[in-house]
Amino acid sequence: SGSSCFAMRLAAVLLAVAAAWDQDGHEAIGMTTMSALQAKALAQVKRLLGGKDVVDVAAWAHKVNKKYPWTTALHFQEQKDWQCDTVDKSVCPDNRCLTSALRHFYGKLAHKPELSTIEYPDGLQFTDADSLKFLINLIGDLHQPMHLGFEGDSYGRNISLSFRTASTSLFDMWDKDITQSVMKDNAGFWWSGWTHIHRVKGEYERDKELWDKNGVAMFDTWAQESLTLACDTAYRNPVTKDKLSPQQAGSKFDVSTQTFEAWKTQMLNKILLAGARTAIVLNDILKQREATTLGQGTGVKIEGEEDEKIIKRAPPPHWMNAFGTNMCIMAVVVGLFLFVMKKQSGGAPKVTLKADGTFSDANKDAHKRI
Repeated sequence: SGSSCFAMRLAAVLLAVAAAWDQDGHEAIGMTTMSALQAKALAQVKRLLGGKDVVDVAAWAHKVNKKYPWTTALHFQEQKDWQCDTVDKSVCPDNRCLTSALRHFYGKLAHKPELSTIEYPDGLQFTDADSLKFLINLIGDLHQPMHLGFEGDSYGRNISLSFRTASTSLFDMWDKDITQSVMKDNAGFWWSGWTHIHRVKGEYERDKELWDKNGVAMFDTWAQESLTLACDTAYRNPVTKDKLSPQQAGSKFDVSTQTFEAWKTQMLNKILLAGARTAIVLNDILKQREATTLGQGTGVKIEGEEDEKIIKRAPPPHWMNAFGTNMCIMAVVVGLFLFVMKKQSGGAPKVTLKADGTFSDANKDAHKRI
C-alpha cells in the first residue's frame, strides 16, 4: 500500500543519515560562507544567532533530527536508479524532502511563505533563527551528491566499499570518510585557511548573477549538479567508469589511491561551492530591511544548546524603538522649556502650540499689547 511504501522509504532515509556531511564538513562549508558574508548579513547572523556565526550552527539541524526523526527526510531527495537527466521531486510526501525544505525555510526568512508549506507535528514551531540554521545546513546537504542518491541502494548505503583495510559504504565514504582522511593525512592543509571564497571567486560571481536573476530556481539547478555528480562520479569507478551497485554478500569495491584522490578533489570543490552559495543566499535575505524584524531564539530545546533562549515572538521593528526614543526626547525638551518660562514670568506660563508648529506664550503676548 501507499502508507507501507512511504514507511519503507522513511526507514531507508533514517538508516542512511549518520550526519550528512559530518560536522567537520559542515564547519568547512561554514568557514567558506563566513569569508563571503557582507557586513549587513553578518550583523544579522550574529543578532539572530545570539553572537554565534555560521560555523557554530553548521551541524545544528542534525541535532534536531535526533530529537524529531521526521525532520531527517528534509535532508534528502530520493532518485530513481540511474535516472540522471532531471531531478525527480515526485517522492516528497507532505513537502518533506530536500528541495521543498529549502524553499520552505528560505520562504520563512524572505517573507514568502507561499513558496513551500510544511506542517510541523507535535505542536512544534521553528523560529526565524531556527529557519536560518536549517537553511545553512540544507544548502550544505544539497551539495553532498549522495543526498540525491538512488532508492534502490538506500542512497549508497547498500554499496559496500573497502577503504584502507576498513569496511564502509558509498554513502559514508562521501559523508565522512573522505573528510576525516584529509584531516588525518594533511592536517596542515585542512587548517591552513583553504576554505575561503577566493578559491572559487569566479564561480561565486557567476552564481551570484544567476541567483539575482533566477532566485530560488537556483536550488533546482544546484540539485541537478549534485545528481550529475552522483551519476558521473560518485556512483562510478573513476578509473574504469564502471557503475557501482549493491554487490553480492561478501563482495566489496576496493577504493584505490587513484579513486580516493579523484573523489577527494570533487568533494573539496563541492564544500567550497556550498559555502559560496550559502553566502549568496544569506546575503540576499539579510540585506533586506525586513530582515531586522526576524526573531531570535529557538523553538526547539536541544541538548548542548542550552544557552539559546526559547522564544517564539519577533522583536518590535526598529522604527518603533526609534519612535519611542524620539517621544522621550521631546517630552524632556518641552518640560525644560516650561520650567524656564515659569522661572522667568514668576507664574505658570500659558503655552499653546500654533498651527505652524511653534510655541506661543500667552503671558508674553499680553505684555506686548500693554
